[in-house]
Amino acid sequence: MLCKVLEPRQNYVLYIQFFAPFVGGMSGYYVSSYKDQKRNETRYLSVTQFEPAYARTAFPCFDEPAFKATFNITLGHHRKYVALSNMPVTKKISISGRKNWLWTIFEQTLPMSSYLVCYSVNDFAGLKSQSTFSVDFTTWAPASAIAQYQLAVPDFSAGAMENWGLITYREAALFYAPEASSEVDKQRVANIIAHELAHQWFGNLVTMKWWNDLWLNEGFATYVATLGMQELCKKWHAYAEESLENMMVVLNSDAYHTTRAISQSVSRASQFAEQFDPITYRKGAVIIRMMHMFTGDMTFRKGLNCYLKRHAYGNADQNDLWRSLSEAAHKFGSMPRYLDVQRVMDTWTLQAGYPLITVHRDYVRNTMSINQRRFLIDGLGKTMEKDNSISKGCWFVPISFTLARRANFTATEPRVWLQCDSQVNDIPLEARSPLGAEADQWLILNVQLTAPFRVNYDTVNWRLIIKTLHGGDFRRIHTMNRAQLINDALALSWNGHLCYKIALDLLRYIKQEHAYMPWRAALDHLETIYRIIKQTADFTLFQPQNFMNDLLRPIYVYLGGMETQSKGHHVAHKTLINQWACRLALSDCRKRAVQYYHRWFISNDPDLVNPVPQNLRSVVYCAALRQGDEYDWNFLWQRYCNATVASERRLILQALGCTRIVWVIRRYLEIIFNENSSIRKQDISLAFGAITRSHIGFPLAKNYFMNNFTLLTKSLESNFRELAALLLQITQHISSPHDYRELKMFIDCHRKLEKLATRSVRHAVEHAQVNLHWRQKQQSEFTRWLKARY
Repeated sequence: MLCKVLEPRQNYVLYIQFFAPFVGGMSGYYVSSYKDQKRNETRYLSVTQFEPAYARTAFPCFDEPAFKATFNITLGHHRKYVALSNMPVTKKISISGRKNWLWTIFEQTLPMSSYLVCYSVNDFAGLKSQSTFSVDFTTWAPASAIAQYQLAVPDFSAGAMENWGLITYREAALFYAPEASSEVDKQRVANIIAHELAHQWFGNLVTMKWWNDLWLNEGFATYVATLGMQELCKKWHAYAEESLENMMVVLNSDAYHTTRAISQSVSRASQFAEQFDPITYRKGAVIIRMMHMFTGDMTFRKGLNCYLKRHAYGNADQNDLWRSLSEAAHKFGSMPRYLDVQRVMDTWTLQAGYPLITVHRDYVRNTMSINQRRFLIDGLGKTMEKDNSISKGCWFVPISFTLARRANFTATEPRVWLQCDSQVNDIPLEARSPLGAEADQWLILNVQLTAPFRVNYDTVNWRLIIKTLHGGDFRRIHTMNRAQLINDALALSWNGHLCYKIALDLLRYIKQEHAYMPWRAALDHLETIYRIIKQTADFTLFQPQNFMNDLLRPIYVYLGGMETQSKGHHVAHKTLINQWACRLALSDCRKRAVQYYHRWFISNDPDLVNPVPQNLRSVVYCAALRQGDEYDWNFLWQRYCNATVASERRLILQALGCTRIVWVIRRYLEIIFNENSSIRKQDISLAFGAITRSHIGFPLAKNYFMNNFTLLTKSLESNFRELAALLLQITQHISSPHDYRELKMFIDCHRKLEKLATRSVRHAVEHAQVNLHWRQKQQSEFTRWLKARY
């Protein structure tokens, strides 16, 4: 109650006495620690993580993104520590009455949202550097690591956080050691740094008005990071490969009933965390890339420049972005006047899912007709909802295409727009287009995967594509589109839109494929089938002496197997093929892996000398433990405890789950969730997931989760979103009626989990339903083809 009425146009200062507990966890203002190897002691530090809504737990504030303000930060601390915040230090003064204690006072910040405030008190050392654009950077890390690594927070829930002026990272997201980390680790670190730097414009300079438009931050940072990576190191092929990876994740995760729209209403702080998912990051990036493609590079850059200048140091929503891009598109003539960006893009951001585009060719009249419907992973006619409207939808789809005789895979601009009738509840309209192609020429839509949709052709066109893929000139089809054809064909067969004979006949061409992206697409889908079929008697048909041997052996030999001298090959590709080869005991893979591991095992100082090649370590560690005994497991566990390189610790955690020894797996589960374990809380999901991926580990992990849920809740400090993520790792492997009934009973007994992580739990349950449906309806068709062939 105020003592007098406040007068208009007057400035008032509000003083609030505020106290808050300073505890563990990884949100708000919290304590972290690290091990000083030289002194053999634990060192402590404080650090913040305020996104999405934890600033309010550290100081009084209007903790919403639209309430931008300047912040004046002062930290009190012992002089043996360093104080860091968003801005440079203005001065340090002694605290009266407290010997050796200081007030560190920082410059006033720029106007920014409260979730970007950051401060830390630590005993780190700083290493200064300067970019080619004369921008000063200081890297902060423990003094013992500063010469080797950059700044990282030991206990950190996010991968990294873009705090303006003080970006924070998880150790594994920033630590890179040339003598211990792989080329894949190097790319991962570069990608994360690029993502956080992109946020300085998309998120910090211009911030979304509310959390429903979080994708404006994360989608842009994800996409712009791929552009930066491509400029940084072209040999990584980051733009194409990250774009494909994003697209495959979206086409998989967004095909479920339990998905959501990119922009959806959220009102409670407890709902904000569920926005940080593949829909926000990956689908956000995919539709931004789609806009880049259909507006053209100049329009896209001019539109973004206008958007950033117009809303600098302020907030924006998606309509503000549409407006800037539409103005640029019509100015440069890159979009027809009857369309604007908002009309197109609202269909992609305000509704869940994506379309299946069905193409029918008239080979006599030389035309094609195109129509759309929502693609759902669970097949034809089956819906989880009583309201069948969930399977409806309409999108404005930019259709690019090319033909066999005049194959042009650089022309990604739309040649046809698939539209909706806005007068009749957005009913999809069929598009017809002349082709100018002879009847023996294939047609391929979605050049370089410019937009997120699947394509199903008529049988004749599929056969024309298959004929070319099996021929010597299959590389005429762009690498990304070869990956697309595999991904679409297998997904359409999974849910009954396409017969497995066509899909698997197409897949067999891959025996002559040397590029990474088509293999990534193929093995991504075959992984899902493997998880199900390994639990059945049909697995013998899938084993290396049959189907997988036929596919994998040529590429295993081409990439040099487990040899390290085969220079010039794609590291991620070689790793992927070797992982499958060792898992299925193909050729000499397991034998070579065990040999590498044994050399390390008998080393005089295994913590200093590791003879296992860096780029093969993920394969070798797992394969050796899969074949090894408890002594092999104990050896690797000790290496984890002694390791100082974050990427190596992460690698070992996953490999430890590869063992087939039941009592060792049970012991590992106890270690993972032990309150005093040396495994950090942010790595629990990583270690647990490694166990669930093992044929022997899956039932043990499932039973442990369900029988010890109270213990797990305590271990994860009642983080029900994280618990739901562990549940999803289990349900991805559930495909039997018995396991599904057990899952439903568990959910019924733990209603609080479903209440506090509703969408995540429903998504996990739907995964099991989809697996069960495929096993009951589609597996027989898949195995019939295998039996006929092998």
